[in-house]
Amino acid sequence: MAISAPTKSAQYTNRTATPPVLNDGRDSGPLHVKLAKLTFTAAGFTSAAAGDLKLERMPAGKVRVYRGLSWVVCPVGTGTSDFDLGIGAYTKADGTTQALAGAALAGSLDVGGAALNQNLITGSDALASMIEVESKSGWDLVCSFDTANSPASGDLIVAIVYSHDAQGA
Repeated sequence: MAISAPTKSAQYTNRTATPPVLNDGRDSGPLHVKLAKLTFTAAGFTSAAAGDLKLERMPAGKVRVYRGLSWVVCPVGTGTSDFDLGIGAYTKADGTTQALAGAALAGSLDVGGAALNQNLITGSDALASMIEVESKSGWDLVCSFDTANSPASGDLIVAIVYSHDAQGA
């Protein structure tokens, strides 16, 4: 059976062209991991302000977050508590401001019924497994708890797997 066209990826075609064409750093570069740890000492963080907890600063330029490879571990919260993980407001490459997207990476994960230990893809999210952000000066990885209080003790651990092209912005 013949292979249907195309038979080469864009990255392979670029690399073998004469003269060679540079691939985007996000396509041929390494994967990075940012690890954020927040230790709870008392329950009470709620969605009075979505994205009110800042976990890590992400770099400027084009960043692709791979949700299927990224992970969250969180102790059980109060009753009906939900966990959101998102992207804080930032300045886009063109100088305009992008508003907070407080649940862009994970929305309403149930932490009130049990502890979390999972990747960031849930249910029908598989089509949005990679999220791209292009910022002028970086952006904050933020989270919040809604409906009920955050856990009272234990550690929230978030591992974000991403690729990065610093020349993008």
